[in-house]
Amino acid sequence: MGYGLSTCATCDGAFHRGDDVLVIGGGDSAMEEALFLAKFADSVTIVHRREELRASEIMADRAREHDAIEFRWNTELEALHGSHEEGVTGATLITHPDGYPSEKGESGGDVDRETVDIGGVFYAIGHTPNTEFLERTAVERDESGYLATRTDDAGRGTTETAVEGVFAAGDVADPEYQQAITAAGTGSMAALDAEASLEALEVSERTALEPTP
Repeated sequence: MGYGLSTCATCDGAFHRGDDVLVIGGGDSAMEEALFLAKFADSVTIVHRREELRASEIMADRAREHDAIEFRWNTELEALHGSHEEGVTGATLITHPDGYPSEKGESGGDVDRETVDIGGVFYAIGHTPNTEFLERTAVERDESGYLATRTDDAGRGTTETAVEGVFAAGDVADPEYQQAITAAGTGSMAALDAEASLEALEVSERTALEPTP
């Protein structure tokens, strides 16, 4: 990671001007990554383990119609080649006509292998939020593990969770944008929300301790 392997085209795409790069995935994220990388790279190849994309029709069409973007169907990335000094210099791809080639290979099926020369690989196969430690708590998570936050009385978003005094910020509460700047922004929001919560708690405690006239 950081030497030609990345999960963020917005962050690292400009480092790959003139390169041939791979994008691993078949959803909207993969199409977005490929379209962004096409601004810099000589060629972008989307590697997908099936023949059908999970991406929305509009995003898939945009990628298919772009001259710099190609598709490798029923294909998966098996290995990267390179070093810290040179970065990524190549990759080994495996293919099976029925898709899911790594599974087919593990079960004894014949798969085709090919080594390609590339300058970068971008993973766009989704993220797993690191929230398993909250599994048996009252903090709400969606089916993918992202933390649910509440809205205020005016319908605006906050960082409050279902548990009083617990706030969520960053990528674990953001399945959509997942950028450093948005994570930092929600981190600031959570800090302000937590500060306000503590101040309200202190006021409540002081009021409870005041002598009755």
